[in-house]
Amino acid sequence: MTYRLQMLHALIEAHPDRADRLKVHVDALESTITGEPERCLERVRALFEATYHTIAPALGLGSVAGEDFPAQNSRIIKALDFTLDGHPEAERIGETIRKLVGSINGTVSALAELSNISGMRHGGSLDWRTLQRQHAVMLGGLCDTLVSFLFDAAWSRATAAEPNTPNYGDHADFDGYLDSEHDVVEIAGATFEPSRVLFQLDRTIYDAVRVEWELARATEEETDEEAAA
Repeated sequence: MTYRLQMLHALIEAHPDRADRLKVHVDALESTITGEPERCLERVRALFEATYHTIAPALGLGSVAGEDFPAQNSRIIKALDFTLDGHPEAERIGETIRKLVGSINGTVSALAELSNISGMRHGGSLDWRTLQRQHAVMLGGLCDTLVSFLFDAAWSRATAAEPNTPNYGDHADFDGYLDSEHDVVEIAGATFEPSRVLFQLDRTIYDAVRVEWELARATEEETDEEAAA
């Protein structure tokens, strides 16, 4: 029986213009829960990291070296606006919702700890027992609830992103990577950096490729650290 992440699918339907890349992660996680539960931690972790790297730039939050993904999600929660306009105690409601969401995010620390145990996400012996479907369903439900709420809060609050419009050069390392992978663009004798052209002409593709590049780099750094340990 196929498992469905109900809240994330509702989010995708509510924001069809913004959720194409999210659907890739959702489809992969659902497939894993159903057919490869032992890989669920890998998919859930990737989705949480993608959530941070997608929402953070709009909130003016930069990357912090060595920061784990529970801490990343905590920074998003602190930056998002959860107030209910029109209620006389809107600020109090916002702070209380932040506490509630923060308590859910506290379980993400345990998720991070679990994913770092050998054999739970990668490595380990072929003879060791791995996570079963009931574990995958539980983790998927956690991810469905928190990730969908964070994205909905971020995407539904256009004013939260207005003061922090991204500028070209905010991600210099990624721009350097793009420029090293692609030839310069020449027009009428003038040359332009590939990263600048992509940023100016298609921000959606620029951000999608950047998120994937940052995730891949973070995974490589984590693998190197584990190998060194």
